[in-house]
Amino acid sequence: MNKPIIPAKTAIQTFRDAGYRNTAAALAEIIDNSIEANGKNIQVISYEKEVQVGKRTMSQIQEIVTYDDGRGMSPEVLSICLQFGNGTRMQSRKGMGRFGIGLPNASISQAKRVEVYSWQEGGQCNYTYLDLDEIISQDLHHVNPVTQVDLPNKYVKNIDGVKQKSGTVVVWKKCDRLDIARSKTLFRGLEKGLCRVYRHYLDDDDSYGEQVKITLKTTGTNKIEYILKANDPLYLMTPNNVPGYEDKKTNAMFGDVISFPVEYDHDGNTSNVEIRFSMALPETQSLGGSSPLGQHYRHNVGISFVRSAREIDFGVFNFFRAEEERQRWWGCEIRFDPILDELFGVTNNKQSIRGIRKLDEKEYKTDHPEDWKELFEQDLRLKLILKISKYFQHNNKSMMDTINSRGVGKRKTSDKEPDKPTKIANKELEGHKQNTKSSIEGNTKSESQIIDEWKVQIEAGDQTLTDNEIEEIAEVKKEYKIEKDFGEWPGGQFFSIKVTGGTCVLVLNRMHPFFKDLYEPMLDLPNDKFVDSIDLTLMSYARMEDELYSRSEELDEIREIWGRHLKNFLLELRKDA
Repeated sequence: MNKPIIPAKTAIQTFRDAGYRNTAAALAEIIDNSIEANGKNIQVISYEKEVQVGKRTMSQIQEIVTYDDGRGMSPEVLSICLQFGNGTRMQSRKGMGRFGIGLPNASISQAKRVEVYSWQEGGQCNYTYLDLDEIISQDLHHVNPVTQVDLPNKYVKNIDGVKQKSGTVVVWKKCDRLDIARSKTLFRGLEKGLCRVYRHYLDDDDSYGEQVKITLKTTGTNKIEYILKANDPLYLMTPNNVPGYEDKKTNAMFGDVISFPVEYDHDGNTSNVEIRFSMALPETQSLGGSSPLGQHYRHNVGISFVRSAREIDFGVFNFFRAEEERQRWWGCEIRFDPILDELFGVTNNKQSIRGIRKLDEKEYKTDHPEDWKELFEQDLRLKLILKISKYFQHNNKSMMDTINSRGVGKRKTSDKEPDKPTKIANKELEGHKQNTKSSIEGNTKSESQIIDEWKVQIEAGDQTLTDNEIEEIAEVKKEYKIEKDFGEWPGGQFFSIKVTGGTCVLVLNRMHPFFKDLYEPMLDLPNDKFVDSIDLTLMSYARMEDELYSRSEELDEIREIWGRHLKNFLLELRKDA
């Protein structure tokens, strides 16, 4: 007896675990189809029902309906739309769809029954469905026939504009695998996911993704309605969902768009990849990470891979450490066309890319001393990864240099008014008569020399200051017994001590893990008491060294050894994070 290649009643259970991360990701497959059908008005509607759960009565979602006013499906297309591995765009290299599994796979990952209604201009509404319980109990092996029906009234009365000449309605029933069973909570999660995935279709720029309206809403007495706005990790789009900045760009483009050809076969055929970088405006970053805007940025730390104007994946991909708080102040978007799906490792449910990660060319050559050149020539994906890695590393370093130079913010030496730790330390040292390295050196310098040294340091800290402002600040700083500053250098020391004029200056190393993992994150906390305490701890150590100047060589060695161990310990801690 002939047996099917795929036994439906057992395979259908396997298909349910297709790997959709959440309900938003599954719903995105349905929305993809709506956009491909040229839908401009897309609505996702939930239907709830009061159910008894133990001793409590609560509302639970019974159906989720997705409507679009696109071109609709003919009866022939409708007859195969719920087949697995079939469809009108099978292996297409244009648009969002390609694999022929989106509608059925996404639907049964969330619900046991999916119904599809569709009509085209001047035609009757046609209908088909797929029901898991029927397939299993009746051992079915064929799709259900397409029949002509009227769209049920309960959908007609809740869908705005449903009487368009063409459209499609997809209904999920017996919803047993939704993330959340209540509409309000589920829709919050959907909003977060979908606003970034479809951002290029939600903004007012039609050059890459024509604008559509996507609405999430509920029925019944407690009606909720969300019109989705773009969540752009580059922060260049309007309108957007950034609190207080819905109609403003809070980043600026960093450099030009990077575009380069990528070979996708060994016949020399190519397709362009584009990389865009953006960086927060100074006034944006100055608001700090604890502000509502800063918290929004915190949820958008990563690299966005975008295919046909739709985000496929978002994350770190080993290119940088998301734990470093200031990484939030830049954005990166990498665009590619479906022809490059294999190179980017796009999964068939468009959930992610696979195999893209940071590649260090020197390390790779060291690991493959004999055949690295041959590998680079033969492996097209390796070539792609290397190009992306080079562009990212160069631009990320440049952006972080700028971000870090701003990042010390209110704690920079160029400020005229001392911060709290500097004020406390200098007040406590007022009247102290001990000889120190800084006071001895200061006594050998003229007033103008002291002022000039401070002017050089102040200007290095803030090049936007005028000559008069620098002069005023230098007059204030020259009286300090102790101050702090920020610098960058390789090696183990997480701080150094120098003399400017007649002042002992503690200099924190921004390249040390102590700064990146502990000090810098504390700058973004709403309460300064923690970073103030660290400042005073280190300034007291600096003062001790200043007083024990006769033992400076020993103290330098102690600081070097201490810093080296601290660096190694913190780097080990990163591995366990």
